[in-house]
Amino acid sequence: MADAPKKIDSLEDMNSFINGPGLAVVHFFAPWAPQCAQLNTVLVDLVGDLKNCFTAAYIDAEEVSEVSVGAKIKAVPTICFYKSGKELARLDGFHPAELRTMLVKLTSGGMIETKRGIVEKEAKGQSLNDRLKALINRHELMLFMKGDPAAPKCGFSRTIVGMLNEHQISFGSFDILSDEEVRQGLKEYSNWPTYPQLYHKGELLGGLDVVREEFKDADFIASLPKRA
Repeated sequence: MADAPKKIDSLEDMNSFINGPGLAVVHFFAPWAPQCAQLNTVLVDLVGDLKNCFTAAYIDAEEVSEVSVGAKIKAVPTICFYKSGKELARLDGFHPAELRTMLVKLTSGGMIETKRGIVEKEAKGQSLNDRLKALINRHELMLFMKGDPAAPKCGFSRTIVGMLNEHQISFGSFDILSDEEVRQGLKEYSNWPTYPQLYHKGELLGGLDVVREEFKDADFIASLPKRA
């Protein structure tokens, strides 16, 4: 399980964190905003998945106001990206898919080693099938959907996310609207023409209708990975 992001409690903590080696990601949050809590969970997942890519921290934007003023924070949540003490970019609002994309862009050439030893961005000479296989195996349970779990962009995706969350099931996801090559290629790769598509240990379970039927079986639900 990935370590939780560090909590920054002072300007001194902030300066120490962003001047450390590598890419430093700081989430300016407020405890009263539900999306901020969700975004901290997203950061935990990304820290674990994108191995050695970045370090993460969060800071109460109202409690440590001197840091927020210095960083010109206007609203929460806001994610700021730093390297050697310098702000490289920022992301305002709750956008998990864009957060992952920005992390890829802000690392060396977008080449990221995942916890499974997979290169996140398509390497030179890598076939589409190899890339799809890597994506499918990124997590034990992998959902290809429209949008992301926090903001599904179709009713079918929203329903299957709700089913997984209801049973506290741990899963990874990929927004097929963000990559047309993956969206079209996966249909042929798995011979399944629609989305969402749910994969378990690299094998296609099916779409919403199939998964809904499988969820009637308590043993099937018990076989799926649960959140820690």
